[in-house]
Parts: sequence; structure tokens; C-alpha cells
Amino acid sequence: METQKILKPNKIVIFADYREKETIEHLKKMDIILTETNLEVGDFVLSDSRVVIERKTHSDFVSSIIDGRLFEQAKIIKDNFSNPVIIIEGSSNRYINENALRAAIATLIANFNISLLNTKNPLDTAKIIYWIAKKEQEENKHSVSIKVGKKPKETNKIQEKVVSSLPNINSVISKRLLEHFGTVEKIFSADEKELRKVKGVGKKLTSKIRKILSEKYKK
Repeated sequence: METQKILKPNKIVIFADYREKETIEHLKKMDIILTETNLEVGDFVLSDSRVVIERKTHSDFVSSIIDGRLFEQAKIIKDNFSNPVIIIEGSSNRYINENALRAAIATLIANFNISLLNTKNPLDTAKIIYWIAKKEQEENKHSVSIKVGKKPKETNKIQEKVVSSLPNINSVISKRLLEHFGTVEKIFSADEKELRKVKGVGKKLTSKIRKILSEKYKK
């Protein structure tokens, strides 16, 4: 893999996953160098192998605890970054037992050394991302880089990327779908009932998937 690296920049540098559109729009208004890309780990990279931000809405955070995605994602980001942060944005009516919530938070902090922050909305999220990046790059003097360039040649990696391009499908769910159905073609032709047999794929998600795959293209 090639590495895209910016050394000693005159401005704060942030790599953002292109799917984080609302937060990106607010970051664009700040005096920074913002690069939108397809991040394999996390949503915002703020320093080289150190600080990464994973942003979740409150509803998605609760869902990821219930379906087991959260700790799989935690392991991935901790394996790649020493100081990961999870931002929990906004609030929701999604219910979870309080003890289950506390246990999940305790596990993230104690077992994965992940910091958790709450923000009110995408603007609030953008502001905290900016200030963490500023601290890390200007005061702590850490550069920022991500691995880019060469596209994966292995068929399985390409298949995973194709499936994860669907709305709200991360790498974990992508792999589960491929393991369950065997091929990308079978995933794309499966109905909602079949899709929901996969762990972490609920009614709302299957509805979005089928809409994307079946709705007529409009210019």
C-alpha cells in the first residue's frame, strides 16, 4: 500500500470518510485541509496511527450494542489506532437496558481504551473534531496519514467493498452478508425477509437496501 502523508502542514489536516456528509459540510467552513476519501477504519483520521474518530448517532450506537457490531468495530479501530474516540451524536428514543448500556461503555473504556464523547448535532461534532485535531497536530506535533493508492486485487476484498457501498453497511455487516449468501449477486437479489436472517440486518436497513437496488435511476 502507498501512503498519503502530509508532513508539517500549515493548516490542520483531517481525512474524512466521504459518507459523513453532514459533518463534512461543517468542516469545510473551517480553516483546515480536508480530504474526503473512503476510509477503511473510522470516520475521521486526525493523526498517524494515533487518533481516529468513529461517529455514531445515538440510535446507531444503541443498535450496534444490541446486534454485537460495536465490539467488533472497537477491536478494528484499536488494532489500527492507539487513541481512538467514539462520538455519540444526538439523542433518540431507541431503548436499551441501562445496565447493558453501562456495561458496553465500561467495556469500551476498560478493555479497548476508547474515549467516548457526546455531541448535540453535526455542527457540534465538527467542532470537537477540529479541536482534537488542532491539539494533536499543533501542540502534540503529530502528522496525519492514511494508506491509499493501490486497489485490492483479491476478489474477496473487492466483493466486500461492493457490498459495503450500500447505505449503512459497514465492513462487518458486509462480511456477514457475503458469508451468509456466498456471492454479491445473491445478496443483491435477496428479498427483505432473507436479508434479515443475517445478524445486524434489521427491517429498516433491509428496506433501504431494497430501495437502492430496485428503485429506477433518475438523472
